[in-house]
Amino acid sequence: MPMEIDPALVSLFDSLDLTPPSDLAVERAQGIAAAKRFEGQLTPPVPDTVTVSEIVIPTEVPVAARLYVPTGSGAPRAGLVFAHGGGWTTGSPEVAHSHCGAIAAGADAIVISIDYRLVPENPFPAGLDDTVAAIRWVAENAAELGVDPARLAIGGESAGGNLVAAAALVLRDAGGPTIALQLLEVPVLDVGRPPTRSRLEIQERFPALAASDLVVAERYPGPGVDPADPRVSPLLASDLSGLPPTLILAADVDPVRDDAVLYADRLADAGVPVRARVFPGIVHGTEGFTLILASAREWLSECIAAVRTMSV
Repeated sequence: MPMEIDPALVSLFDSLDLTPPSDLAVERAQGIAAAKRFEGQLTPPVPDTVTVSEIVIPTEVPVAARLYVPTGSGAPRAGLVFAHGGGWTTGSPEVAHSHCGAIAAGADAIVISIDYRLVPENPFPAGLDDTVAAIRWVAENAAELGVDPARLAIGGESAGGNLVAAAALVLRDAGGPTIALQLLEVPVLDVGRPPTRSRLEIQERFPALAASDLVVAERYPGPGVDPADPRVSPLLASDLSGLPPTLILAADVDPVRDDAVLYADRLADAGVPVRARVFPGIVHGTEGFTLILASAREWLSECIAAVRTMSV
């Protein structure tokens, strides 16, 4: 069945210029401004039942983060370390603000949204190193944060999903800490851009999305780094055994859709508990538009249920 954009998105999609500006500073500023503008129109505000604060994770290279803590019981809660999207070059916790707040409230979980270093000024593996360091710090300081160390999840969206998937491989090979759940949302898992069916369909039917996909792939990982390195393209890791139970949520109208499905198949073959779901009508980057898309509301419900139960 051919991919189709949800009618609620069509007019919005047609009005957007998906070509990134040539000035990266302008692109970053526009992304943050758009996230703030969308709040209340496309994405919901963070519930009043969630307290939001800014922290700095004191790792070797300090990592800024945004902390979401639900009000109520002081008992240890589930925890989620989250990495925002943005093609590795843009984005901040601001672009994931609504999503992280909704998960914190719905799952009664403490969410730590990290502000990892971006390329090109911080070449690979800086962003991955920040992600790994932040996860380790949260695990080591779970009690102080109010997090149950046995219910620590990691998650990310798009480029953030790539960083989290790569971090899971790094942490597995390093012997821990133990992660209870891996939540991957529209993850970019193979930077080499193989000619999958979803990419070919996007090229034919939605060329603007294909062009955006190409720009993102060209920015990461940078000169001299092999795109086939599993830390860059987790889908290409030779061994996926021993990874955390994984929930993968993919958008149908998305060049990276088939990579996500293939990753789920490979995880299952490796004995990892995994579930993947492809949502019709959703375009990469619109999965958080819960105020206009019923499918986006289902998407959020999947995230909340997984973090609340730490199961897929």
